[in-house]
Amino acid sequence: MCGACGRTIIADPVLGPVRTMRQHLIVAATVNAVCTGLPGAPKVTALKDGWLMTGAAGASRQCQTLEELWSAVLGCFTDSAVVNRLRTRRQAYAADPANAGLPARAAGMHPDPDAANTPKEILND
Repeated sequence: MCGACGRTIIADPVLGPVRTMRQHLIVAATVNAVCTGLPGAPKVTALKDGWLMTGAAGASRQCQTLEELWSAVLGCFTDSAVVNRLRTRRQAYAADPANAGLPARAAGMHPDPDAANTPKEILND
């Protein structure tokens, strides 16, 4: 829990227990770059304590971990061919030496296998 604001802080296995806005911006840029051009691609925005993923139809979801973010992104795509293109793009992005470090870790992070069972659009509660 944060001593200043009283909010619960969720540790991210990829980013570690202490996260910065810079890390969130890099992850958002990575996800957006990997998804660019795919039909129905969501838009990811960095927040101070996570990310806001907005689907093509305008529905949004706040995510606090990288795994949760990739699961939400995968939930935006219903066509298996597009999901396969996304996976291929993620692997290529992570393997590119120009993306070494956090961008490669962010792109290479594999979400929970149950993510494929999430609905197409995830709405705010």
